[in-house]
Amino acid sequence: MNDRKGLLMRVGIDQTYGNYNAPINPSTNDYMYLPIPQKKDKFIAGMETTYDTALPYFESWCQKNDTKIQFPDINPEGDRGCHLDPDFDYSTYGDQATGRGLQVAKLKEGDFIVFFASFKPITPCEHNLIYALYGKMVVDKVKKVANVSENEFYKNAHTRIKEKDSDDWVVFANPSLSGRFNRAIPIGEFRNGSYRVKQEILDVWGDIGVKDGFIQRSVCPPWFTKPEQFLNWLENQQVKLINSNWE
Repeated sequence: MNDRKGLLMRVGIDQTYGNYNAPINPSTNDYMYLPIPQKKDKFIAGMETTYDTALPYFESWCQKNDTKIQFPDINPEGDRGCHLDPDFDYSTYGDQATGRGLQVAKLKEGDFIVFFASFKPITPCEHNLIYALYGKMVVDKVKKVANVSENEFYKNAHTRIKEKDSDDWVVFANPSLSGRFNRAIPIGEFRNGSYRVKQEILDVWGDIGVKDGFIQRSVCPPWFTKPEQFLNWLENQQVKLINSNWE
């Protein structure tokens, strides 16, 4: 489809939201997906999502990668709630009604979002942080929270909570074309004073809609200038799509 659009979206725990960067093995690009915190009392009863679910997978990941890093102590008061978004179990992604969400509102069936985060390498490597892609969702439909049926509330972080913003957006993706990557794809380098998409990768993608490939902070998510060209590149990376947050 010639009019297909694609967004490059930074999402995941980091020093701003959670004071932690999820780990990555720079030798294999094996990584751990971790979402940002959210207080547990915000959820509808029975729809809570917590870091406790991720803990056994984190421990297994550390054992497999021969590292003894600690699981994040998100809240010293013991609140283990998390804002599980994107949710690869249900192939959904939600965003606010303003700011970043204005881009999400423009997505149509067949458009896509590619997610990236800043990961902390478990062994020394070229950079202190590894900026890497870790998942993709191909849009089936985009709904305002006000139009999400109650029997679908459990599927996304923006509808699991008691005090919902009816103008927020939820992307329901096509699960057969969407998922978390089985390994991360590093894309970043420190250049001109900031983390940016590597120049050689930008060239192959055909650029993105932000100056000099800037990805260090959660700016308004850029569109891929040539989305089909990016998708061809992504296919050549030969990652597998997993419809699960941690398994």
